[in-house]
Amino acid sequence: MMRNQAPESNAPPATAAAVVLVIDDQAANLRLIEALLGEAGYVTVAALGGAAGLAAAQASPPDLVLLDMCMPGMDGFDVLRALRAFPSTADVPIIFLTVDGDRENLIRAFAAGVNDYVVKPFVSRELLARVRTHVDLKKSRDALRRFAVEKQEMAELVAHDLRNYFATIVMASELQCRIPDADARVVMLARNIRTSADAGLLFLHALLDQQEDQNSGARFEPLPARQLLCDAMDLLSASAESKAITLELEPNEPMVVTGFRSGAVHVLQNLLSNAIKYSPPQSRVSVATSSNGKRGRMMVMDRGPGVSESDRERLFQRFTRLSAETTAGEGKTGLGLALARQRARTMGGDVWYQDRGGGGSIFTLELPLA
Repeated sequence: MMRNQAPESNAPPATAAAVVLVIDDQAANLRLIEALLGEAGYVTVAALGGAAGLAAAQASPPDLVLLDMCMPGMDGFDVLRALRAFPSTADVPIIFLTVDGDRENLIRAFAAGVNDYVVKPFVSRELLARVRTHVDLKKSRDALRRFAVEKQEMAELVAHDLRNYFATIVMASELQCRIPDADARVVMLARNIRTSADAGLLFLHALLDQQEDQNSGARFEPLPARQLLCDAMDLLSASAESKAITLELEPNEPMVVTGFRSGAVHVLQNLLSNAIKYSPPQSRVSVATSSNGKRGRMMVMDRGPGVSESDRERLFQRFTRLSAETTAGEGKTGLGLALARQRARTMGGDVWYQDRGGGGSIFTLELPLA
């Protein structure tokens, strides 16, 4: 295995030179490609054969791999599969170098995870252009990943402080409610403050969980619909009790949907929270399930004022405040339903509104069935 450094320059480099791992079973080919890439400013690592190439990739993951497809023993396809199996090289761009222009082999190569190919004997400018394109793409992806991590870390830092503020508000409102012989209006105000703080925490947790799912590449999982509804109802029970509202789970058949657990619960929490806000005291908020083909539906039904015709077109837009007023002065951010629909759609589902017969609203979360 040989390592060729990029030529030295008097000017300080703007960024570190990209490292290209070249794997071939012909020493002459390695020398030729090393010279070509070195003149273009790349650092090259030359490996004679597939086994040496894998060892080099594991020791120090490169920015790009130029891989000969036809080699004795461990051929290019074997090396490709092994590189894609290593976490450190799973997303490193790989370009096949091949004398074989057979369409079936090329289809097989792309299906196995190769990013591009160059047919031997290659044109120097073509090879350099393809190397430059894939190196630049990888740098862009790496920069986006770093930005996502920094964004998540900043969000978590802000969230930590906000949680402390919300905790103080919740504790102060609880203490206010427990003062002996406190004025009924003051107690009602304290309960409204508590409800608004709980809603703020739900929104904060939903935002953080959504970012975490996106950054970690979380996968969908089977989710029992009844359990999702029960979890969301448990989290909103205190808010419902403060208005003497009964949360009622209607009888339903077992149903399993797919999605992110945290995302589905937070969407349902948002829909339940809104139902509680707009429902009159001592009323009922019902939740139910139904299936429609390959889709499962979870409905939140209340006896509030419903949504006016003028509000429906902008119901799921950000920063939209509905004309209807909450029944106990709870706060409105204008973001909850917009975030709920966005969250549902990232799971292959949707959220929508319809009038409830006899008055009130029905908000439905639909997700694919498992």
